[in-house]
Amino acid sequence: MGKAKKKKKNKLQQEQIKATPKESNKNIRENADIEKRISKTNFLLARLKAFLTDMFLINMPILYIATYVFLKGKEDFLHNQFVIFTCTLLYCLILGIFFYVKGQTPGFKYAQIMLCSTDGRRLCISQILIYLFVWIVELSFFLWILMFLRKDKKSLHEIISGTKIVYKPNA
Repeated sequence: MGKAKKKKKNKLQQEQIKATPKESNKNIRENADIEKRISKTNFLLARLKAFLTDMFLINMPILYIATYVFLKGKEDFLHNQFVIFTCTLLYCLILGIFFYVKGQTPGFKYAQIMLCSTDGRRLCISQILIYLFVWIVELSFFLWILMFLRKDKKSLHEIISGTKIVYKPNA
């Protein structure tokens, strides 16, 4: 959240303390409306930020090592489907470990978002596997565009795996 939005939110919270019960309910509703507006406009940007950060911090080193340490260069990498599949599998394995242990990858932590079960519980292994498998399919066939057509901005892999992405401010 930006500084101005935080100040407005803090101001509303201070007013809630001073307000009468009727005014307090009104301020609580206004505060919830502000949260909804913030999440609708910034949530897609947070996901994009997390995706790009994870790609550069996790996937790029894997691809670089595979291309220049194990193979002779770019041409060998492009013609070797087994290595491409192995790199993708390793990337998903690392993401899965992050999701299982903390619910956040480095990119999710940077974007201040977290993956959790729709009922708020910790993720189980089956949810993570479904999430990652459908995510790969979704990226491959450009199905991520469906997220823009939904009011709740949930993507296909979140719906099928029974997960949701929530804000989790860094401490």
